[in-house]
Amino acid sequence: MRARRLEAVPAPDPRQLASRARHRVLDSFWAAAQASLAAAFAWWIAHTVLGHPQPFFAPIAAGIAMSTSYFGRSRRALQMVGGVLLGIATAELLVAALGTSTVALGATVLLTMVVALLVGGGFVGEGMMFVNQAAASAILVVTLHRHGTGAERAVDALVGCGSALLVGVLLFPAAPLPRLWAAERALLERLATTLERVADLLPTGEPPDSAWLLATGYEIHDRLAALAQARARAKANVRIAPRRWPMRAEVAAEDRRIARLDLLANAVLSLMRATTAGLQAGEALPDWLKEQIGALAIALRRLADTAQPWPSALLNDVTAIARSIAEEGPSFHVDRVPTVSAILGATARDLLSVTRGDERSPPARPDVTAARPGAPVSREQL
Repeated sequence: MRARRLEAVPAPDPRQLASRARHRVLDSFWAAAQASLAAAFAWWIAHTVLGHPQPFFAPIAAGIAMSTSYFGRSRRALQMVGGVLLGIATAELLVAALGTSTVALGATVLLTMVVALLVGGGFVGEGMMFVNQAAASAILVVTLHRHGTGAERAVDALVGCGSALLVGVLLFPAAPLPRLWAAERALLERLATTLERVADLLPTGEPPDSAWLLATGYEIHDRLAALAQARARAKANVRIAPRRWPMRAEVAAEDRRIARLDLLANAVLSLMRATTAGLQAGEALPDWLKEQIGALAIALRRLADTAQPWPSALLNDVTAIARSIAEEGPSFHVDRVPTVSAILGATARDLLSVTRGDERSPPARPDVTAARPGAPVSREQL
């Protein structure tokens, strides 16, 4: 068996690294600015208005609740304040009973986390924020203990979380649609890349590497998970933030449309598996299959590369090609694998539903004869 030659991993391009870093800063700069505003406002309220000498809980709570993420601020704020209040209350009781020794510190942290796990659940207890903040607050109470400061720290935590809610939810709530569309574009880009790769493999007759199949499936499911998270955040955004309440109907309509991407992604995966299985089995796949898959790939690529909302001209083009494939696709069976043409047609129909093709009036039929073997869809028609 011939051993594979190890290839040197190319060093990362400094310009690409710098570009990625710049994009990270630009994408989250406004969120970081909002977090700094909330932290400063919390400090001012607790220190100047309420007269607390060292209200460090207030800006810490505000900054962590805001973070550099535009979504989930209300949840983080409630988890933060709930955890802080639980940690302070538990630690104050245990300090009175156990003191502030090293052993007492360990016992306090353990008991605080156990109590947080017992009472935490649902909206407040989801994730690790609630438990972590309870433990951190308990540690601060034990290590910085001064008699009578527990209530003051609890007020500071309430001030910090209130500042986060004021800045992040009431004044500057996240815009739900751009980030929902960004998650959609990321998935469409991955689906387009997958079909492009399959179309390139067909003329060669060589099956793809099994590692590529596994990696592709993982990446598509990973982006589906990110899309599901973006959908949940968008719906929570318009439900919680008063300034976003007028967008509820619009976000609900987009959510129903984008939910169909799950079917499209699974259809693309099925098409990839059926086609590559034919290659692995040495089946003779017809020439028109490459053109049909390539046409779907170009349609997905154009959707991924075009900012939302998509223009009508693009939707009409994509709809016309998808319908020509879905309605008149040739019947073709490959031994030992599912019917490739049936999966191809299902993929086209799922693409129609994503682009609202099932809700739009039928566009003019393109001047193509893609449905007939030997006369595939031309790439120029997209």
